Amino acid sequence: MKTWHILDFPGTTYVYLQENFREEFFKSIFERVGGKRPYARFLGLGQMTVKHYHKGYFYKNGTKYLQSIPVSLFKKSFGLMDDELREKLENNIHLLKAHGKSIPVLNPKLPINESPAFYRIVAHMIGDGSAPKNHSPYYANTSKELREQFIEDLSIFGQVTVHETKTTTTPIVCFPKVITDVLAHILDIKFTHPDKIPRNIFYSSDDCKSAFLRALFDDEGTISTNLAISMNNFNLVNEIKSLVNNLGIETSKVITKKNRLGRDNFYFSIKSKSFEIFRDKIGFFHPKKKNNLDAAINRKYRKQRTRSVESIDKDIINILRIRQMRTIELANKLQFTLNHMLLHLKRLEKRNWVKRHGYKNKIIWSLN
Repeated sequence: MKTWHILDFPGTTYVYLQENFREEFFKSIFERVGGKRPYARFLGLGQMTVKHYHKGYFYKNGTKYLQSIPVSLFKKSFGLMDDELREKLENNIHLLKAHGKSIPVLNPKLPINESPAFYRIVAHMIGDGSAPKNHSPYYANTSKELREQFIEDLSIFGQVTVHETKTTTTPIVCFPKVITDVLAHILDIKFTHPDKIPRNIFYSSDDCKSAFLRALFDDEGTISTNLAISMNNFNLVNEIKSLVNNLGIETSKVITKKNRLGRDNFYFSIKSKSFEIFRDKIGFFHPKKKNNLDAAINRKYRKQRTRSVESIDKDIINILRIRQMRTIELANKLQFTLNHMLLHLKRLEKRNWVKRHGYKNKIIWSLN
């Protein structure tokens, strides 16, 4: 299991030390180098800056502010710290934060260890996440279940403050920037225009691989006419495919298609004979996608292979008498493929028995 310690974090990460340990740390360092002034010269900083780090606060316009310390200071001071001081450092951090007025993570859980929750967070940020340079990162998804799981997973880092809000289209979960700063650094990946998955995931446990892939398929996967995942970077999709194959699941090759804006999009699909292996080893947490996958598998084992047109029409009418329904829902109930279901619905539409509302994959059918 891979483990990352505080000195593995980017130097721009800031920490606030427990008061007793902060005094112990600086007293020990000052004794080794001969005082504040020599230590400031050693760090290449002004003596007043080191004084603020030592005190843990500073005043500006008569207002007192807490003064956090950049991890770069501890990295530069590594050779000045004895083993005992190094061991105490990680257990005496009160908070972690990014530079500036960013939201902190209180009582951080250090070191950070590989886990399914760890890799779910990473995958969701590669999928439906965003980490703007000068703003709080966020995860966007219409599924309440996925957002709740994401918030719960964030607790692996410590006491994390989140803010949920809704944009014009999708609810989002905002959280401390330090988390994505650290993850991007220790895994050598990007969350803005991602172009690869973490190399470590290939050497992690099957549980971690499954959690990582499940989160990606929850965000970017589809299960309607086929089971597939689509993103806008070829290398990223190709590496995801390799990881899926690593679990013994057969896939198509990566295919290029144009999105609605005319830009290249890349996808691969899971072969139908691997649907059950996919469900057992990866699956979906997204409720609707989970139901659609179960329905696709159940279709393979349906007992009644042929039905009269009259019988099918009767079933459709009876279902729509109860409530309006999406194409995929009707297909699942009647154990049809999506395309086969559409053929029957279009036939009934021509006869003016049913009508559609909405467009594309948001079409809802009702009785006319």
